[in-house]
Amino acid sequence: MMNRLQISLLLVLPLMLLLASSVSYAQDGVGEKEYYMQKAHFGVGAQAGLMSGMGVGIRFHPLGRFGVQLAGGAIAGEKTTASVGMEGQFDLDWRNRSRFFAFVGFGYYTNGEDELTVADGTWEAGKEDPRLTSPFRAGLGLGYEWDISNTLIFTANIAFTYFSEGTFLPLPQVGMYYMFD
Repeated sequence: MMNRLQISLLLVLPLMLLLASSVSYAQDGVGEKEYYMQKAHFGVGAQAGLMSGMGVGIRFHPLGRFGVQLAGGAIAGEKTTASVGMEGQFDLDWRNRSRFFAFVGFGYYTNGEDELTVADGTWEAGKEDPRLTSPFRAGLGLGYEWDISNTLIFTANIAFTYFSEGTFLPLPQVGMYYMFD
């Protein structure tokens, strides 16, 4: 189980990377500016992955090599399932609007079975516990982003994911974002 210090570090690290982007931009003396060095860019779209959130996503890529992405969503039914996550991204290389990047991120997932008790009849003693054994996830990975039109970006990455119960797995994530210029 992750303690509060680990969770706090996972929240603060992507924000520190984002703040460092202004320092990185000041040090990049590029004559002809690339897409991500011209101005800050915002995006809205969708992401599917088991490390840093699944559902609607928003992203911010200020001038420089750093960016941040938030993703999450919920599906209501008999039980509400939900996820929320965040990534801090560092661009390793780019060509026009396509880029190769490293990232660190975390997520919280729930299957709607968080409040089970025998007393209120939501769980029977002796049956298998239906709650997620590992709702918190954290990891790092590599990704690539393709510009498939003037405004759409497709992202695919591999996240080396640590689950809060102790499992460590490499998992894929994909996303599609509309970029505002």
